[in-house]
Amino acid sequence: MDLIPRPQVRATLHDRARLLPFLVALTGYAIAGITVPLLLLFSGDRLLPKTVDDGPHLSPWVAVPIDLALIALFGLQHSGMARPSFKAWLTRRVPEALERTVYIVMVSAVVWVLVLAWQPIPYRIWSIDGVAGRVLDSAFWVGVLLVYAATLLLDHFHLLGLRQAYREYVIRIPDATADRLQVHGPYRLVRHPLMTGLLLTFWAASEMTAGHLLWAVGLTGYILLGTALEERDLLARFGSSYRAYAARVPAFFPSPRQALRRMPRPVESEQSDADTRRDTESDSTPWSSTTPQ
Repeated sequence: MDLIPRPQVRATLHDRARLLPFLVALTGYAIAGITVPLLLLFSGDRLLPKTVDDGPHLSPWVAVPIDLALIALFGLQHSGMARPSFKAWLTRRVPEALERTVYIVMVSAVVWVLVLAWQPIPYRIWSIDGVAGRVLDSAFWVGVLLVYAATLLLDHFHLLGLRQAYREYVIRIPDATADRLQVHGPYRLVRHPLMTGLLLTFWAASEMTAGHLLWAVGLTGYILLGTALEERDLLARFGSSYRAYAARVPAFFPSPRQALRRMPRPVESEQSDADTRRDTESDSTPWSSTTPQ
């Protein structure tokens, strides 16, 4: 983010109408900073006292409907708040610069409910040892890195709502973050690398329990539905430019030929992408979707 000149720092600190909204956005950013790794580590059965596989649980007959209800709650809240109609409704009630912060805080709250109320179902589906098991466990960490790489390419601070509040309340400059088609880095290989990273964290497990399988299937279904809704919005907003991008780049996983080839793109295609604006992956994830606003 832009550096803050000293006079603006003093002005912000002495003006509650500017300081308090920025502190709200900063708090939302901090909450997301805790919630994102919580979700990933919970999903991968790593480092936490309670995970998707381990922890106190009820009988499967009770656990399954509870877990399904939690997944439904997550999907409905996340996708519902990501829709343009809801954003328009929300910005009539909160400052536009804090709309993203409200979304992030609400998504984070639902993630915490999901994690704390989740009922493990510890019946083993598969257990893979040796090289194959190590490959699966390594793929989980690849997914984690891909999630963070995708957010950085999309403008990490904008994605989590901090940049909007910073520009509105601290430096008093309208948010000028470009809403352009992102085609660099992993976006050359897949349209939704953030979703690819999440899918890897859900499925890449050397040990899979029934509860983990329910988690993976449920959240994969949400990702597929949320991405379909988002792509409908992107086509409506960007028309033929996004259609051309979607025709040449797969949604989640690249073909081996495409990954190895990485052929240079035509000049006219690059110009088209530079002129096209979009939020690629900001509202269809637990702390965003598939596009910042």
